[in-house]
This record gives sequence, structure tokens and C-alpha cells, in this order.
Amino acid sequence: MENKKKFSRSIKELENIFNFLEGNGEKFHLGERLLHDIELSVEEIFTNMVRHNSGSSQAIEISIESVNGQILTCLTDHEEHPFDLTKTTKIDFDDYIKKKRSGGLGIFLVKQLMDEVKFEHQNGISKITIIKNV
Repeated sequence: MENKKKFSRSIKELENIFNFLEGNGEKFHLGERLLHDIELSVEEIFTNMVRHNSGSSQAIEISIESVNGQILTCLTDHEEHPFDLTKTTKIDFDDYIKKKRSGGLGIFLVKQLMDEVKFEHQNGISKITIIKNV
């Protein structure tokens, strides 16, 4: 199975993305819990890319690899106005609940599930790498 693939900018691609991740999860002998955490994180990031970068028609590339006891999963998108998710602030849950807000917890969840989250932007291309230690 290839460890890199492009997906069209559509939420309908999530099933194909999960199949891609599961196939590679088997190749890397990932446990069910670890694979679930990666799938949930990729779903959140991919969905944000599709929803918040509607100006691009380019496919989003996802790659996954096992390197030195870590699973590195990268999502690459063409963005004119990059959003660095590593710079988001912590959530004040008391205030969040008091104001009866909804949404906005996905990035927080990704940061909780992964051991490290990296962001790079160069020449109109953003790359988000999520890292999970195994």
C-alpha cells in the first residue's frame, strides 16, 4: 500500500481517507486505539482544510510513515492565507460552557491525542504533521 495519496476537497472523501489510514495501519502494525486517534485527528484537520480553505481547488495530500518509533502523518494543502493550528490558545472550558458555545474544540482534541503537532508554510503550501509515539 502506498503511504502517500491525494484526496479531493470533499467531506465525502473521509471514507477513502479512513481506508487509506487503515491499510497503512495494518502495514505498520498499529493497534486499534492508536489508529483511532490518528483517524480522528486526520478527520478534524482534513475537514478544517476543506471548510476553511474553500478558495483552493487543489487536492489535499496525506502521507503516513513510521520513523524511529513514531508515526508521522502529514496533511499538505495549498493555502493563500495559512492557519497555524499550533498557535491556537488554550480553551477556558468554564467560559466556553458559560457562553454556551459549540464547535471549535477539534484542534484542542488533536493536540490532546497527538504527542506533537507541527506546522510549516512555504510558497503557498501548508503542511501539518501530527506525530504519535508508539
